[in-house]
Amino acid sequence: MGQTTTYTFAVSGMHCASCGMLIDDTIEDLAGVRSSATSLRTGMAAVKLDPTQCAPADVVTAIAEAGYSARLEQK
Repeated sequence: MGQTTTYTFAVSGMHCASCGMLIDDTIEDLAGVRSSATSLRTGMAAVKLDPTQCAPADVVTAIAEAGYSARLEQK
């Protein structure tokens, strides 16, 4: 297992807590993702991943494919 980094994404288009669970399930299916915690209240997703296996852009793409919009927040 490689080193992990936590990235924060602003997510839009969520309507309920189930949306956040769907987003987390989608993100956690990506290779290299260790965990995902999406909050409807804040509109943010905190994703811990191994950047040698998964790029932040892959997370944005996966969220878009699930029907939501996302952008990486600057550190």
